[in-house]
Amino acid sequence: MSTIFQRGPARPQANITSMIDVVFLLIVFFVLVSQIVDLESVDMELPEPEHPATALPEEEPRAVLNVLPGDDGECDGYRLAGRDYPVTSDGLGDLRAALVVLYQDIPGLRVNLRADRATDYRWVSPVLQVVRQAAGLSGTGLASARLNLVVQGGDR
Repeated sequence: MSTIFQRGPARPQANITSMIDVVFLLIVFFVLVSQIVDLESVDMELPEPEHPATALPEEEPRAVLNVLPGDDGECDGYRLAGRDYPVTSDGLGDLRAALVVLYQDIPGLRVNLRADRATDYRWVSPVLQVVRQAAGLSGTGLASARLNLVVQGGDR
């Protein structure tokens, strides 16, 4: 005679014995490797650089030359050291003379030319030429002007 066994719902069981073995092997591996790395490290006294490249540069003398923005990309004039110069050829000549005096008084002068993003380049180009000419006329032996072009202004 055969007997029928009734079973309840299946309950899956995981055999974690092999997982425990793997975890212990990993722990042993990392402990051994960490000890080997510690044994290989050597204390070193490195030399200090005499002139580190990360040192901050000294502040250079500079003059700020502004291109005063007008309406629709036009220019209302130029401003250097709080003095305004008109856009005319006489104004550019006066600006050149003022820059020559600055170059003679301050060797190694750097000029920051600030212009609005909306100002048309035809107003910036003559000022670039004036700065270059003033550096040459100053008699300080500058082969070329040291110039930074700073563009400011709204979104385009």
